[in-house]
Amino acid sequence: MPRIAKPTGYRVVIIESERGWGSKVDDEIYFDNEAEARAYVDSYNLKSMPALKPGEAVPDYYTRAEYRGAV
Repeated sequence: MPRIAKPTGYRVVIIESERGWGSKVDDEIYFDNEAEARAYVDSYNLKSMPALKPGEAVPDYYTRAEYRGAV
């Protein structure tokens, strides 16, 4: 299997979580600069994880973005 160059830039991972199964990294996305990476995380999480109302349970399944820094 041929080797490829390691991606460079600022890494964001998409984490999938499911009750009873745990969580795992579902995807990795790379950006040219930190500001773009952090903006993507904020935007993704606003759509994917709306704020819970008092007394509301966490969904059984959800995804979220997490900034992991420069690689």
